[in-house]
Amino acid sequence: MTRALQHELGITALSDNFGPTTYSRLVAYGNVGIGSSNLNMRRIAEAALYCKGYSGGNIDGSFDVATQTGLTSAVRNMGLPIVTVVTDVTPKVFRALLNMDAYVIVNGGSEPVQVCQRWLNGAYVGRGQFYIGPCDGHFSRNVQVALVYAIQYQLGMTDSQVTGYIGPGTIAGLKSQAIVGNGSQDSGPTGWVRLFQCALAFNNYGNRWGEGGGTFNADMERIVKVFQRFCMLPESGMGDYQTWMSLLVSTGDPDRRGKAIDCAIPLNSTTIRTVKQHGYEIVGRYLTGGTNKVLTHSEIALITDNGMSFFPLYQEWGDAVQYFDYNQGFAAGQAACTAARGFGIPYGTVLYFSVDFDALDTEITSAVIPHFRGVRDAVAADGGQYAVGVYGCRNTCIRLTSEGLASRSFVSGMSTGYSGNLGYPLPDNWAFDQIKNMVLSPGTAGAVEIDNNIVSGRDLGIDSVTRPRDPNDGFYTMLIWLEARAGQWREQGHLARSAPELVAQFLRMRSNEFGFRGSGTVFGELDSGFIDFVRGYPGRPDDRPLRDPKYLWDSDVDHFGASFGAVLNHGIPNPNNTVNLADFGTWGGDVLSVLGQFVQSGLPNSQAYEFAVERLATKADNSYLSLSDYMADVDAWVIGQQSKANPSIPLSTLFKQEYATPDTAHNRYAGFFARRFSLNANLAKVVAGNMFNQTGDAETALIRDAFWFDQFGSITSLLPPLVAGEARDGVAQAFADLVVKFASAQ
Repeated sequence: MTRALQHELGITALSDNFGPTTYSRLVAYGNVGIGSSNLNMRRIAEAALYCKGYSGGNIDGSFDVATQTGLTSAVRNMGLPIVTVVTDVTPKVFRALLNMDAYVIVNGGSEPVQVCQRWLNGAYVGRGQFYIGPCDGHFSRNVQVALVYAIQYQLGMTDSQVTGYIGPGTIAGLKSQAIVGNGSQDSGPTGWVRLFQCALAFNNYGNRWGEGGGTFNADMERIVKVFQRFCMLPESGMGDYQTWMSLLVSTGDPDRRGKAIDCAIPLNSTTIRTVKQHGYEIVGRYLTGGTNKVLTHSEIALITDNGMSFFPLYQEWGDAVQYFDYNQGFAAGQAACTAARGFGIPYGTVLYFSVDFDALDTEITSAVIPHFRGVRDAVAADGGQYAVGVYGCRNTCIRLTSEGLASRSFVSGMSTGYSGNLGYPLPDNWAFDQIKNMVLSPGTAGAVEIDNNIVSGRDLGIDSVTRPRDPNDGFYTMLIWLEARAGQWREQGHLARSAPELVAQFLRMRSNEFGFRGSGTVFGELDSGFIDFVRGYPGRPDDRPLRDPKYLWDSDVDHFGASFGAVLNHGIPNPNNTVNLADFGTWGGDVLSVLGQFVQSGLPNSQAYEFAVERLATKADNSYLSLSDYMADVDAWVIGQQSKANPSIPLSTLFKQEYATPDTAHNRYAGFFARRFSLNANLAKVVAGNMFNQTGDAETALIRDAFWFDQFGSITSLLPPLVAGEARDGVAQAFADLVVKFASAQ
């Protein structure tokens, strides 16, 4: 159709792309519709509407009522302002009809993102360099560029000045014009608040703005602080320069000083003094790589003797796609483990394997993912002593994490133009973010070239090769601090909840995932006063992950906070073959959601068991009951029952006991099987089935059915008990098998 349009416009060198020549010729021609003379161009527009999923009429050039109705729907979905029926296709709309963009939510897209996409189109389509972008609910490179165009227009740049990329002029404007905060409000339909709301939404922060578009309120301030905390920015709660940059560019503010470096040249006694004088605490160094890169025993001693820690990197080549496949990944895993073991690097350390090029999404699928499967298998064959991390652009890190192949990400953020960075948020499991290459103390004897890295705290490196650091020390520190706040709160006379429950409530409130209808009944009503007390208290330690020492994978701490409340408030049902809100608030709601996923899939009921097996306790990001979720549910039952029996024992003490060694960590799963299901696999299946079927406990059934309707009502109006029995039985059996598998695994 693009070639046909070019032909009608008199272009002889036809192309598949709707480029500037096609657009300029179309602008010169004018709108295509009921008033245009070229019937073939009208027919192309009608056909294009059908290809986009809208009515195009009879494809005869008549542009009749059916065509106008379809065009009106398409233009409305693009977010463009509509007064009445649309009768003409403008050049920008024609261009939009002939590309592959969607203007409805597709493949799990986000409504807040779509709201912003449509607003951008409607607000800026009249500007010369702004073209209609997708409204599919997905953040992408093109959406990112569109946002930057809008920012540049808001700064007062002309069509000849805007670029769609952050340069010195845009940076200066963000510093001087774009600061917004609580109480800021756009004076018209466009402005800095809406642009900032778009930037937040594109980074997966904030809700659909609805009537709040253009208004910076207290809830938005809270969301901004969460984002700033995640990015390790000062928690101002404002749209300040550094926050804008972290939302817009993979480096964020490239002049931020981090706490870690990585360098290709070994440090010596002179250069390490320079590094320390500039405030760095952690060094990334290569396990192998000859005399130019390789780590040595003496350098390890130099680093640790200077009170610093290091994190190990592995890279041999790795800067082009031809170096990535399963066999090369397996060899890399073997070599890295051998080197790490030779250095005495302790159990559980993350080894970062490098993807040092701009891997396209197709290359990640075809080459990088198989490569990391090889790494995973080699590390497992070596005894599973180490965890696998990845160094790469944002999309590489996100994809490998979602496949369960990387537990930590070292993000190559300073490659701002990489297709794998532009249009992707910072990965949830980022440990280090590499934002700038620089020379410290240039012109001196101690000059050293380094990459400046921001540190999240998810990996603090290792400071000894003889005394291993507990990777959960930071999490215990955070718990102990929260327990101190809970003690203060109770001393003020707030005795309705135990200290462990208060701490768990704060963990629960770090996420927005547990606010469904009836959540207060399920998890216990929140003590909002305590939550505000903690948030306003100075000196809160950085959030730190909780890592299972057996599986070297993080538990979902926020999930634990909610599930722990469910166990405390409801306990084990009696008789134990029934279900209650403790079950629903832990494993039950998760397994119910997997059943909902199966219903959505449209697969035959006979495949429910296999479907559930692939999604229960998986490391991949394709399930409502991931391995992280299952760990949290197990801890809620095991630690929850202990806390219920003796609420004076701090959560930090209980977690230290359960996570002390791989063996004690394994015992949690057996403890869950025993406490809830009496070590009876058939009982586990029956109870899981009753979560789908149960009608005895009216309160649980009511909340369960409301939850089902909210999550899956658009797919089916059936309530869980009305889903086919074969499907319910398959998912229940898969859950029972999971419980037994984890309880018996050695």
